[in-house]
Amino acid sequence: MAGRIRQEDLEAVRERSDIVQVVSGHLQLKKAGRDSLVGLCPFHPEKTPSFSVSPSKQVYYCFGCGEGGNVFRFLEKVEGLSFVETVERLAQNVGVTLRYEGESGAAAKRTAGRRQATHRAIAEALRLYQRMLLEGREATEARTYIQTRGISKESVERFGIGYAPGYSDFILKRMSRTYSPELLLEAGLVLKDDAGSFRDRFRSRVMFPIHDLTGNAVGFGGRLLARPGAMTNAPKYVNSPETPVYRKGELLYNLHRAKSDITRMGRAFLVEGYTDVIALDQAGVAGAVATCGTALGEEHIRVLSRFTETAVLAFDSDEAGARAAERAFQFHQRYAVNLSVLVLPEGQDPADYVLASGGDAFLELADRAKPLVEYMIDRVVAGRTLADIEERARAARAGLAMVATLDDAVRRDEYARLVAHKVGEPERSIMLQLEQMLETTPGAMTARRHDVARAAPDEDVEREILKLLIQSPALCAEWIPKLDASRFAKATHRKAFELIVDSLQPSGLPAPPSELVSKAHDHGGDQVARLIAAVSVEPLKSAGEPNGAYVERLFLRLEEFSLKRRADLIRKQLERVNPLKMPADHESLFEELVALESARRKIRAASEGVGIAGS
Repeated sequence: MAGRIRQEDLEAVRERSDIVQVVSGHLQLKKAGRDSLVGLCPFHPEKTPSFSVSPSKQVYYCFGCGEGGNVFRFLEKVEGLSFVETVERLAQNVGVTLRYEGESGAAAKRTAGRRQATHRAIAEALRLYQRMLLEGREATEARTYIQTRGISKESVERFGIGYAPGYSDFILKRMSRTYSPELLLEAGLVLKDDAGSFRDRFRSRVMFPIHDLTGNAVGFGGRLLARPGAMTNAPKYVNSPETPVYRKGELLYNLHRAKSDITRMGRAFLVEGYTDVIALDQAGVAGAVATCGTALGEEHIRVLSRFTETAVLAFDSDEAGARAAERAFQFHQRYAVNLSVLVLPEGQDPADYVLASGGDAFLELADRAKPLVEYMIDRVVAGRTLADIEERARAARAGLAMVATLDDAVRRDEYARLVAHKVGEPERSIMLQLEQMLETTPGAMTARRHDVARAAPDEDVEREILKLLIQSPALCAEWIPKLDASRFAKATHRKAFELIVDSLQPSGLPAPPSELVSKAHDHGGDQVARLIAAVSVEPLKSAGEPNGAYVERLFLRLEEFSLKRRADLIRKQLERVNPLKMPADHESLFEELVALESARRKIRAASEGVGIAGS
């Protein structure tokens, strides 16, 4: 696909795009060195940041899962875009007008353009719905509902709230001149019945637009305003269906606005409804987000963990909050976010509470939110008759069953003591019972471990040289003409070396890492692209800045390993040659082996004689 957009335009987009700015739109980055920012990887669960971004090299690399690349690769992977869609998104951001080549370019442009048209259609629908709410005669009841919910006109405008009237062609009638019914169907704005006729999906509903992390409107949540006797069987809420731009299990309502506040405050509030978010925002409580008409899932917590280490579950005081906490407990240890549960007074949701008591009262309540594990222990203990010995024992076992699943030994011990306190049993007996439970359930406390195989010495040297070629190319200038790809044993190392050398400019310096990553992707070399990203950001193994001696020794070691491989190959050939039947061949191979071994010993002695600071 990359060839369908003119190469000079691709390069212009890549050069003008700032990877730090793009990545920061999807996760929180913290300074970790002169040329490094780190955060939690968006591509795999982790608690300790291993995702590194280099501002100077414009590449990223995760030391945990090995994912790496440039700004194109990041956006392509994190948002599930095609390459063309990714380039077009970035081109729009940096003001580059893209040009396409040939018919294939036109086809690619049409494919990517359909996604852009979907975004535009949803944005246009948002404007129509909002104008109807603010000005339409049919929206009188909707405006009354908005007022009774305490939503201000400023919030209506800020959150883009609108109204879909009761008739079935409000959207179709106004948008079909610009957008085909098929595209409106794909965008989730209309439905198609069994007879093949189209009609609006949303009718008689207050409309809450949903945005992705970059601020594009991608869908809606519609709250029913049913008149007496009308649409009585219709669900209270209807959300947009899954579309190419809307995946509700991965989106949080208002996160595109709240992410900067969440990062600044170090805390997020996760609520159940759109009106809860709006009411909290009006009350001065920043950092509120909501699920989009779906149950709280693992992906929601994963997305939140990119921006904060603390999240408060502030669901309604009924069973919905309890069910959300139970779901969160199943996967809370996979992400570096501490979850707590805010228990609201009976019968109130967050919107009701802040309207009655104010934002400060909500924040004070949030400060007393229970840690998720404690909340779950309370749930299993609540309602039991603890004066009864058997009930007390069952309560202790139920609480410890949760404690036993915790990976961290300190947390296990502390929560086991909490169980003892809540059920009224001696700590010693509870701790003994926990030990027995762990012994009989070995998997309960097994933390996930990633076994990383140690690289062979020759591959280690090859990787270090690739790092030098990118990070300190001037030190390698005199050695590059003496090398060829055959010196590298590993195939990906050979390809990376060839890519670097082929990109050498008249100055003797290779192309920037972000460009090398693009070149690797152009030729289908995803592994090579990740390797380029990795060696661009991995620290060198030299103590301090590398010097000429360090480089010399590494290149000599590379030559030594190359000679050793050739000598080993000759040895295998010698084993297959009978010296009595083929004396000439045997003698020739033997002389070659002696020469190779002699050369290898000289190279080894030369490398050991090089003084290297920090080696």
